[in-house]
Amino acid sequence: MFTTEHFIWIALCLAFVIFMTRFCLKKQISLKLAAQIMVVICLFSEISKIMSGMMESPNGGMFLNPQSLPFHLCSLILFGIIYITFGKDGLLKQTIIDFVAVLGTLGSIAAILIPTNGTDFTSIDSYQCFVYHAGLLWFSLYLIFSGNARMDMAALGRNLTILFFLTLLMIYVNGALSSYDTNFMYVVRPPMENLPYLNLEKGWYVYFLHLLALGLTLLCLFYAPFLLCRQKNAKETPSRPMQRN
Repeated sequence: MFTTEHFIWIALCLAFVIFMTRFCLKKQISLKLAAQIMVVICLFSEISKIMSGMMESPNGGMFLNPQSLPFHLCSLILFGIIYITFGKDGLLKQTIIDFVAVLGTLGSIAAILIPTNGTDFTSIDSYQCFVYHAGLLWFSLYLIFSGNARMDMAALGRNLTILFFLTLLMIYVNGALSSYDTNFMYVVRPPMENLPYLNLEKGWYVYFLHLLALGLTLLCLFYAPFLLCRQKNAKETPSRPMQRN
């Protein structure tokens, strides 16, 4: 963690995110086009993951390593990106946009800072991890700064609810795949050893509560500037006088 290779990856990801975000906002790239670009990045990520994650079956042939299934938070988001690209406009699409914008930002930053797939420039897993999460960070920021994502209290409540139920769902998914030692959304154990806050020193139940508290805190802190700005603008906007006939 934070080796020379890691710092190089961080710098490359940062340069890509800054360039793409500024370019898309300056050129006023449409949501549809931005989502289509992100779908291409998703395809590269999943194809490279499949090609590097295939295992020999005892009965012949190959099967995908269950640890490579798209059940981590950032991987689940790719299904949301597909719906944003091809789905119908409406409440469901807006809800997905609001979720992807915030959780994609937080999740991709965490993944870039904690590269569980390694940082080796000769490993395809490193490229899959950093390319996908750099793309996800750009797209998530684009959704926010372009105004496509709603950053209000209602969106915060929905995102907290969705994240909570996804976390509970992953307890069942990891239980069903326990023989393959999966750790989707890190509900089984921390993403890395010796982390100062997320560790198993006081047992799994304390760790799980820490995980939930961290998610709640990060989401609230993320929304805080937007909510305060909305509140300030509401106070500064004078109310219109009632018109009399």
